[in-house]
Amino acid sequence: MSNNWPDEIKHVVVLMMENRSFDHLLGDYTSINPACDGINRKAPSTNPLKDASGNSAVITQTAETPDYFALWAPPAPSPPALPAKDSEGFDLGHEFVDVVKQLDVSLKTSLTAPKLDGFAQDAYDKARNDLKVYKTYSQSMAQRAMNYIPFGATPAADPLPAIQGLARNFTVCDRWFASVPGPTWPNRFFAMLGSCNGHLLMPSTGTVLAGIKSLIAQFGGDSIFSLLRDKGHDVRIYSDGAIPLGALVKGGLQHMSIDNFKSDVAGNKLPELSWIEPSYGLLNGKLGPNVSHHPPEDLRFGDQFVGEVFNALSANTDLWNKTLFVLLYDEHGGFHDHVVPPTCVATGSTVDVEWPNPFTRLGIRVPAILASPWLKPGLIPWTDNLQAQHYDHTSLLAFLCDHFQLPRSALGARVVAAQHFGNAPIWRTAASVAPAPKLAATAVPSRVGLPLIESQLATQNRQVVDSASGYLDGLDPEQIWKNSAQGVSSFLDSRTRALAEPGQAALTSAAPSADSLEAKLRRLQDLMATAHGQTVAAVAAPTVKTLQAGAVPAVVPAQLRVLCLPGVGFTQAANGQGSTDANWQEQWRTLIRSQLAQNGRVIDDQDIDFLPFDDQLKDGPDFAQITRGLAMLRDDARGKADEDFGSWGLPVNQMLRTTVGAIVQWIEDAELRTALTQHLLDKIDAFNPQIIFAQGLGSLIGYDALRRSVAKKGSALKLVDGRVFVSFGSPIALPLVMREVWGGRVMRLSENGRGIRRWFHLYNPNDGLLTRPITSPDSARVDLQTEFSVPLRDDLLDLNHAAQAYLSSATSETGLWPQLARDVVAAGALEVPAFLSRSGQRKRRALVVGINDYPEPGARLDGCINDTYLISRMLQESGYDAGDIRLLHDARATRANFVERLEWLVEGARAGDERVLFYSGHGTQLPAYSSSGEADRMDETLVLYDFDWDDENTHFTDKLFRQFYSHLPFDPNGHGAKLTVMFDCCYAGGMTRGNGRVRGITPPSDIRHRMLRWDPYAGDWDRRVYAADSDGRDFSEHDHTSRGLTRTRSTQGAATGLRPEKKAQLQRQGKLYGHHGPYMPLMLYAARENEKANEYEVGSSSYGAFTYAVVEQLRKLQQENVTLGFDKLIEQVGKVLSARSLGQTPEIVGPSGVREAVCPWKISGLGK
Repeated sequence: MSNNWPDEIKHVVVLMMENRSFDHLLGDYTSINPACDGINRKAPSTNPLKDASGNSAVITQTAETPDYFALWAPPAPSPPALPAKDSEGFDLGHEFVDVVKQLDVSLKTSLTAPKLDGFAQDAYDKARNDLKVYKTYSQSMAQRAMNYIPFGATPAADPLPAIQGLARNFTVCDRWFASVPGPTWPNRFFAMLGSCNGHLLMPSTGTVLAGIKSLIAQFGGDSIFSLLRDKGHDVRIYSDGAIPLGALVKGGLQHMSIDNFKSDVAGNKLPELSWIEPSYGLLNGKLGPNVSHHPPEDLRFGDQFVGEVFNALSANTDLWNKTLFVLLYDEHGGFHDHVVPPTCVATGSTVDVEWPNPFTRLGIRVPAILASPWLKPGLIPWTDNLQAQHYDHTSLLAFLCDHFQLPRSALGARVVAAQHFGNAPIWRTAASVAPAPKLAATAVPSRVGLPLIESQLATQNRQVVDSASGYLDGLDPEQIWKNSAQGVSSFLDSRTRALAEPGQAALTSAAPSADSLEAKLRRLQDLMATAHGQTVAAVAAPTVKTLQAGAVPAVVPAQLRVLCLPGVGFTQAANGQGSTDANWQEQWRTLIRSQLAQNGRVIDDQDIDFLPFDDQLKDGPDFAQITRGLAMLRDDARGKADEDFGSWGLPVNQMLRTTVGAIVQWIEDAELRTALTQHLLDKIDAFNPQIIFAQGLGSLIGYDALRRSVAKKGSALKLVDGRVFVSFGSPIALPLVMREVWGGRVMRLSENGRGIRRWFHLYNPNDGLLTRPITSPDSARVDLQTEFSVPLRDDLLDLNHAAQAYLSSATSETGLWPQLARDVVAAGALEVPAFLSRSGQRKRRALVVGINDYPEPGARLDGCINDTYLISRMLQESGYDAGDIRLLHDARATRANFVERLEWLVEGARAGDERVLFYSGHGTQLPAYSSSGEADRMDETLVLYDFDWDDENTHFTDKLFRQFYSHLPFDPNGHGAKLTVMFDCCYAGGMTRGNGRVRGITPPSDIRHRMLRWDPYAGDWDRRVYAADSDGRDFSEHDHTSRGLTRTRSTQGAATGLRPEKKAQLQRQGKLYGHHGPYMPLMLYAARENEKANEYEVGSSSYGAFTYAVVEQLRKLQQENVTLGFDKLIEQVGKVLSARSLGQTPEIVGPSGVREAVCPWKISGLGK
């Protein structure tokens, strides 16, 4: 064994049941093994009780009899007698507020010094409230909460032969606790995610929205399923429940039936992790027994299910010899246990209930059994220090991470700290050769006469899917919660059907069909993925029947209107001047009708209309505009694959005129844009479409009109409220368009709950017609990558740009059309929900990067890591929490990791929030190339750990950087977000100066040659002079003295490619579209563009000369109790560096109001 547990275990099967405490279900294991900390039959536990009349009583643990294995009031009689028609099922309390009372009936020391004396009282009080007819059974329910299930004198006498048989034959853990003192959801989330992300509330009447937010919050983080799948491991969720909770976390989107599990076992196809959830009483649209052990159902139904799973698994001997079976319970369900839950590692500081010092105590003890031929039977042994030894659900995750070599840290602090059973002395050195025991069949009771009910948890799961989907669709989740249960409620009130026997399941109108629930589940998953900006693998949809001629789907038609904006100008095919297929409108209509029909929505031809704009374009682009369009198209090919103009299926001149020529005409003519905006708004007013499709030029017109309306508000905003916008093949985010038209930003199409209900943006990276993905954050926008590359046909335009290809792609069929067919789209319901951030909202964040140990020995530095700790110290003394700061060092500072941390840095930043990026390492310059292959400008790039001169995927230039910062809330006076960037590096090449190092690297000779020119007058090589480039910087000669510290440096962080040259133009754009332009961070540079950035030795330690001087000046200011603006601070730093003869001049770039603002940083005396 390389571990304490055998490497031969290749399969782990986890079955997590519901709502039983250890004392209740396995406490009497003490009668089998006296070492177990279970029930003491001679001195059973007690709880006090005060009834409604004020009388006091003592409730004592008692052995439960099989007649009381179900929680009914009154208890079901033995056949042939029939139960009371109005009998009521009951569920003990297990929400957080219930557990608090159970831990201490006085509520004084529940979570600090639990007494475990409130189980009976909580059960009594809950029964008094919940039972409508039989409140007299409240004290009986208090007794039931205290009772335990006895073992038989012999195995044949065990009332629960499956679970008790497993306990007799395998390994029992008597110190496994629920992960949190609360209900099912947070504990199951702990078992899958390692945390519940601060949410203990489940959705119920009064807490619907809180529960839905909990669900969305959990969906954002990694799960054990996603980690395993990312590493290439096979994992499957099996359940006969229509909606297992495991399907609602990342990586758990698909589930299979228990029959699939059995066939996978028999066929030796079992995955490495099998996660089994029981049915909660809704079996694929049929009401059947609840086999989860969740009250009120009889325990024997669940025991039968456990035996069924285990016997199927152990029947395959070869597979069984490589398997570990784990039987767990998510939480205690309100049943008594006498062992005080231990304290534990906190998983967060915020929680949605009243809990001081949250997540510092585990929940009530639960049953846990491990079964494998590699395990010794008996009890997991403990040493004397019991409080330091325990397991909870994160122990399972810790074992799985260690067993499958996954990083525990990916699942959080509790998993990192968890002890697990793999390290317990319970493992054999060789697998047992004895056959696995076959668990005896459980004799289940008759259900004749019992009301046909849907379990509370099954109802809740269905209500969750309906309500969460409705919430994400902008509807009232509380009302949907009520409506979703009405069908079942009214059916139960009539009591017209009953199950004769467990094997006979009655299909009811109250229980939606499996396909209906599956469709809802897929839609909810898509919505939650959208809320988190994740890409989720499509879930296979049920087979759709082809519509026969004249056939109409069995749905109620709703008035749905669609407006289409074509992607090119001159759409009318007349006299050979048209640019598209003459039948293009009919092709669009047919595609739209067909896709909507396949998703249950009927639409007539007259409800699909088109917006012509030939008249507005008049004579079209002139020759100069067409020429500029061609240049723009070729320039756009820079950094992309070479364009094959022949692939467009049209003569080049015709293509240029109707596509890029018309786009240039639109860009350059402000009056034309205004006229087209009004033209579209008039059409919306007259036609009233709920959906607007817009391609190419049409998407520019559509976004222009919609964003102007949102910015203008008033009647203009009312005109676009509640509509859906679908853009594809679109240049909306083209840098030239952003700079010349939008003013540097792509803005939301909704604000404060008003505007476009949902925006779908389809992007094909193979589309060669000026398309771009949109990177600005927008919770109401769904970004779908519809990648396709269709072979050339002569009858369509560019097939990598054609509407038919975009709208019929596999991504559109799963991610677009099912959502467009919803009732809420036809209703025009508004939707702009406030999605939850995966990382929570912090006012301050900092990313601090330092690289000393570059792979190339000659490039290694000495002081960068020291710089990062110096900056981290400075920030923490300035009010940053240590948790607000992330460090990235050496080999971990790859471009991929850097980009990932940058996403975290800017995520959720709002006006007033502070963000700091610090980089200490090498920088360099790179020649950048046009589509013709000629170097035409220079780009500056950070040299991250995996930098490769010849691999642009390792470069980090401003074009990439601005995607992260340009969308941040911006105000030139400093009232937006506050992003400060410090670059202690240089871009002018590197060399050694004395004992110090220079933070720049010299390009290889072939690359350096492209950056130089021969000067015959000087007789030497000189820097090559490039023309100013909109995306780069001007490398012609500069007068540095005239620009000084306030000049506009067109390099890392300046966003020059997105800002119009004239301030007046930016102001007009900002007024029109409601913003102040692209975000401009405050940039602090260690040196000018043509200077070196040096290291500086302080005693035996090295630092960046710039970083050390900045911190040195801040310390001096603090000692003198003086403040300075950033600009004055950098001026002082420059004087210090000059006095040290280091040959570098620091620079500051940013809006004047931000440069002049007081620097808030401080640091105490500098020590080693």
